Amino acid sequence: MIIANIPAAEKSVIAEILNQYGLDRGLHSGLRLNSMACVALPTCGLAFAESERYLPELVSRLDSALDAAGLHEDAITIRMSGCPNGCSRPYVAEIALVGRAPGFYNLYLGGGFHGQRLGKLYRESVDEEQIVQILSPLFQRYAREKAETEHFGDFLLRKEIVRETTQGKNFHD
Repeated sequence: MIIANIPAAEKSVIAEILNQYGLDRGLHSGLRLNSMACVALPTCGLAFAESERYLPELVSRLDSALDAAGLHEDAITIRMSGCPNGCSRPYVAEIALVGRAPGFYNLYLGGGFHGQRLGKLYRESVDEEQIVQILSPLFQRYAREKAETEHFGDFLLRKEIVRETTQGKNFHD
């Protein structure tokens, strides 16, 4: 939601209304604010797995891991798609989940925060527990070792957790 052209004198009124309904930034994690999903099941006949209906639940689990690492406010992109067609543009997200079967996803890591770089396939056919188990220690490490303004995807490349996709032909390298 974008609220635009608010006179400076009225900004405090708008801020109060947002706060009243729990829409202020502090309520939502940086991950949730940077999440996107395609419609997937049951709307899309091409989907292999849930996406739009499931991502909020998964983000809640990941928010707990982020909170434990002290990263609640850090903006991290996560995108989920119900199939390889990638309607939510998962392949350019820092964390991407692409549906393989009901409840199972391919996990891609290392895309660019601004969508400027492709991620790499990190693990195949992971379920919710495995996703949380894989990402939780990476969040902890990111919290300890990140540079001051470094995004999660950039950190994963710098620490060689995944290799950068420099051109399309080395996407699967």
